[in-house]
Amino acid sequence: MANKDELIELIELVVDDVYGELDVPSVAGRDQWSATVVRTAADLRAMVLRHPWIAPELSQVGLVHIGPNALRTASGLLARFEAAGFPQDETERALGTLMAYVVGIVTSEAAYLSLIARSGRTEQEWVAEVRPAFDEAARTHPPPLREASSARQDAHPRQIRDADFAYGLERVLDGLAARLGA
Repeated sequence: MANKDELIELIELVVDDVYGELDVPSVAGRDQWSATVVRTAADLRAMVLRHPWIAPELSQVGLVHIGPNALRTASGLLARFEAAGFPQDETERALGTLMAYVVGIVTSEAAYLSLIARSGRTEQEWVAEVRPAFDEAARTHPPPLREASSARQDAHPRQIRDADFAYGLERVLDGLAARLGA
């Protein structure tokens, strides 16, 4: 039987192998940094959703992965931030901010999808089953909560998750872009 250190090394190797699925785009010009970062962030999210077991590993280990594939991804993203014009002392912070958002949101999303998978239902079925209880509980709360939920009730849950991820990513990148003008 493997000892704890051997198991940790094995997990690190497997995590790095999964990072190998990511195709980091080549460095783009100053005005294209955001589009390439969005693509890499979306690819990272998709990678975790394909391998939901990795989400807790990413969040437990933190943002430190030293395998060659993880370092290639980090290096590629740092190059995007440098090409955008971020000061040298901010490129790692910009990368950390991006990764914290992506890993945080996709860890929650993977847990949610794993819960649904264990239920034996599709996401749409699960949401339809939970909606009446949510609507009942929301009746006693201010209208914005009820209205926001009602406005999205006909959308496919996957579309909602995709839109929410994109919205948050755009706001993170807006904040980072504001630093470029500072």
